[in-house]
Amino acid sequence: MKGTVICDLDGVLFVGSRPIPGAGEALTRLAEQGYDLLFCTNNSYRTVGDLVKRIRALVGFPAEAEQVVGSAEAAARLLAGRVERAYVLGGEGITEALASVGVDQVDEWTRAQAVVVGLDRDLDYDRLAAAVLAVSRGALLVATNEDPTWPGPEGLYPGAGAILAAVETATGRTAEVAGKPRMPMRDALKTRIRSEPVWVVGDRPETDLAMAKAEGWKGVLVLTGVVQPGQDPDPAPDHVLDSIADLPELLDQTQR
Repeated sequence: MKGTVICDLDGVLFVGSRPIPGAGEALTRLAEQGYDLLFCTNNSYRTVGDLVKRIRALVGFPAEAEQVVGSAEAAARLLAGRVERAYVLGGEGITEALASVGVDQVDEWTRAQAVVVGLDRDLDYDRLAAAVLAVSRGALLVATNEDPTWPGPEGLYPGAGAILAAVETATGRTAEVAGKPRMPMRDALKTRIRSEPVWVVGDRPETDLAMAKAEGWKGVLVLTGVVQPGQDPDPAPDHVLDSIADLPELLDQTQR
């Protein structure tokens, strides 16, 4: 194999339900050229199965479940063996990941040994208050990620980090964070990487590029998500592309 391409989803392959032009063709070409492909997302709301269906439906690439690594999985790995019950602010992706490591989701905050915070589209005051009460009474606080926003069809929408900020502010506690660029996510990825060099393709410097920098991987910034042309990303990428459609040509050039 020629190496591994770790590809973000939101803002790289699609924005909302709108695919990035040429994304599917680029992934197909990379696979045909001998690159291992992994999909790494801080989105913990959807299950792995839903993410696979989304990749297939929106960009037309036949992704498989073993290629997808998400922050819900990283958070579950962080809690495995430490607790048996968790209160969740998030979606089915977290519930599924916790169940895979033997952690049950509970509705009564008084029974929670941990609180897991992710993107929660059904968040209301009572559920936020329950999470705060559980953490204040000693439950572990774990966040799938701390992204303040995510790129949607009409602009930047509030992300898991915005919800986490409310819990941390109310409790005075700092969460253990699992997703990019933190070590739990990097450890989860390392169990899937079979070939080097490793290229990380993303739209968010503080997650995608920071993860690449921490591991000595190549960081590629695409301008289809949160960073606009002319901005000065930190950390700096190794390469900047208009979109993932340009990635095969870039990797071809590096092989010459």
